[in-house]
Amino acid sequence: MSAHAADCNDDAHTQERETALPARTADWLLAAPTPRVSPGQAFEIVVTGEPGEAGWPPRLSALIELRGNCPRMALELTAIGAPSLSRQRYLGHWPIEAMGVTRLTLANAAHASLLLEAAPTPSGPSFSGDGQAGSAADPSLISPADTADTIVEPTALDFHEPMYIVFGGKHPKSARYQLSFRYRLFDTQGIVAQNLPVTQGLYFAFTQTSIWDLESESKPFRDTSFRPSLFFQWKAVNPPLGDSLTLAGGYEHESNGRDGPDSRSIDTWFARADLRYHLPDGKTYIGIEPKIWQYMDKSDNADIHRYRGHGQLGLRIGRDSALMLTAILRRGTAGVGSTQFDLSYPIRKNIFSGVGTFIHLQYFNGYGQTLLEYNESSSPQFRIGVSLVR
Repeated sequence: MSAHAADCNDDAHTQERETALPARTADWLLAAPTPRVSPGQAFEIVVTGEPGEAGWPPRLSALIELRGNCPRMALELTAIGAPSLSRQRYLGHWPIEAMGVTRLTLANAAHASLLLEAAPTPSGPSFSGDGQAGSAADPSLISPADTADTIVEPTALDFHEPMYIVFGGKHPKSARYQLSFRYRLFDTQGIVAQNLPVTQGLYFAFTQTSIWDLESESKPFRDTSFRPSLFFQWKAVNPPLGDSLTLAGGYEHESNGRDGPDSRSIDTWFARADLRYHLPDGKTYIGIEPKIWQYMDKSDNADIHRYRGHGQLGLRIGRDSALMLTAILRRGTAGVGSTQFDLSYPIRKNIFSGVGTFIHLQYFNGYGQTLLEYNESSSPQFRIGVSLVR
């Protein structure tokens, strides 16, 4: 389940997307006086190219693509200053919730994009003499070539699956927590990725899930699952409205790090899709994430397919800045399986896309709450706590 979620489409953004004109020219390029912007502040970009028969449009639709699988934000850019035959300056207002390294793209012109780093600054933006946001240098004199060397590479380390700690359960009372990260192995501007573009989507990920017994005298960890994986991931579809289809496939190992009769481990090849569709309000979306796998080795638990099966279905509905409900459904070949529901709501402002502090309620019922207990059924388990990534 990808960890993927800040509110990527608020009402103002939705109105901007409906009223601003889309980019119409195929050879437009974007540049900026600086690769950094301040959330909640005005910023400038320069559009370079042929303006078309009607000249430069007074407004343009743009999209901000955040890290992870967060839906994209719509943004309006307004023309400022006197245009030239090949360049036009545009002014926008950067959303306060969009933080970190992001990609700004002109709507309906995915080739016209620019990487920007959004981070708070104590001084805020500077302004030109006409009262419009600007910089010390006149952005109309800056070309894409001038800014190519200053573009910030997206961070290689990112979040992978939800991260949380929840308390409750019964027989015994326990805490369940999960940590999950992923790392992109090759930078897009590196020698390997430029010569072998397919490597740009190669990731290593690690997820740890533990059940901590809070009732027994020594408070032991009942079981811990370690899941390293190596996989390719790429976005197959990413249209302007923010809907997306992300595909991934690779190798995953899972074990509980024990030996003897308590040892459990599996090795699988897997394939996963993550489809997200926005409802008409522009803020609520539905996510469907099927994942299938083929066992390479399961000698420690030869019949695990009877309880875990060969796939699972992940579901998600809600808003990134509000209530979110997710589900993971599994069914084994023996006709049994497990159901997990997670309901979360932000209790503080998101730090950046998908990350913040959320009150988290979790329900689990069925087989395999831990890898050690893959063939044991538990009664319904309710836990409550907090999550940082959902």
